[in-house]
Amino acid sequence: MKTPSGPQPSCSNTGEGSAFLRGNKKYWIGIGVSIILLAYFLYTVEIGRMMDALAGANYWYIFPAVAMYFISVYFRSMRWSIMLRHLKPVSTRRLFPVVVVGYMANNILPMRLGEIVRSYYLSEREGVSATSALVTVFVERIFDALALLFFIALITPFVPVAGLVEDFGERWGLPPSLLMLGLTLPFIGAFCVLVLLSAYPDQTRSLALRLLGRFPERLTSILDGLLTRALDGIAPLRSPRTLAALFGLSIPIWLTEVAVFWLMGYSFGIEAYHDGTVLMGVNMTLVTAITNIGGSIPAAPGGLGLFELIAREILVLGPLASVDRSVAGGYVIALHAVILLPVIVLGQIILWTGNLSLKRLSR
Repeated sequence: MKTPSGPQPSCSNTGEGSAFLRGNKKYWIGIGVSIILLAYFLYTVEIGRMMDALAGANYWYIFPAVAMYFISVYFRSMRWSIMLRHLKPVSTRRLFPVVVVGYMANNILPMRLGEIVRSYYLSEREGVSATSALVTVFVERIFDALALLFFIALITPFVPVAGLVEDFGERWGLPPSLLMLGLTLPFIGAFCVLVLLSAYPDQTRSLALRLLGRFPERLTSILDGLLTRALDGIAPLRSPRTLAALFGLSIPIWLTEVAVFWLMGYSFGIEAYHDGTVLMGVNMTLVTAITNIGGSIPAAPGGLGLFELIAREILVLGPLASVDRSVAGGYVIALHAVILLPVIVLGQIILWTGNLSLKRLSR
């Protein structure tokens, strides 16, 4: 693995990382959010019955579930290579460890700071502008949301999604129409804006410079440089062929993640709540889509608390099956562990072999 030039931290970076996190206020705010959400999660479930569900689960399904998750990460690396191709051709094989480290950082740091870590790590390994790389990561998130909304649209004729939205709205005290707009409009709007900006980069930069004209010249120069690199990052969106390729690769990314949700469902006997394997697959598609769209809010590390609450409530209130709350609670805890822990372990191994530390990348 290619390592950055200059003095490197030693391999034993766990203590340094811990010291960094202890002094990071954002980290502790994120931990506080997780504690509050997890406390509510535990308050609204029978803990004894949930522990029984965890104790009685068939954990052999963890192995294929973890394999499917890393296949999803590989597809993500492939999609990112397309996004970066105009900046510098980087193979999927070389991007895979970068994506894993970024996901590891997301699972440990709050506010999705792992996205910045991933962009900086790529910059050090491959010499790509960190600003341009960060913009491509943002574009990835938009395509993730669009793919998940596409899945919801596909299953809507077979699933009364509107009823589920109404149940969620009543439970959280939100109008169903506002909840639906909050889940869809930001992503669709952001996609349209990015495509528009990529189509007219010169006009965008000219307008930005006029708006920045009142700022000091040195600051204007810095912001202009950042804007130029950001526009470089979204340049692939000008090509309909690239748009189709990015969306096309987003489908297997989320199909394999649906498979993770589906396989872990068998660990807890959730198939017994459904009338057949197909209906369970449809329901798990819905759970995957809404949980990941709702959990995209940058807050706690790894989405702890928010992920558990959303996934459990969809299973309990689901239009195709109403899973026992305690069973659903145990399921989402085990599921989230499968999604978070293997990436954290592999990411740490990658950093150790590269003689790097999360502390250094996080700075």
